[in-house]
Amino acid sequence: MKKHIFKEVAAKNGVTEEEVRREIEKSIAEACKDPDAPINKIGKGKVPTPEEVMEHVLKELEKVNMN
Repeated sequence: MKKHIFKEVAAKNGVTEEEVRREIEKSIAEACKDPDAPINKIGKGKVPTPEEVMEHVLKELEKVNMN
């Protein structure tokens, strides 16, 4: 599911999946600079991967859609 999303975003924007991944990684790294940012609680490492963030976002969307 997550890979499909990256592929779809890349196709819609005329870029490669790798470019999408790099941009997401840059955004994640920037967000993680704030030690109190909620993104720091996502994932298993010091900085979450794009896949971990996407999984978290999808889970949160499921919660919202269930309410």
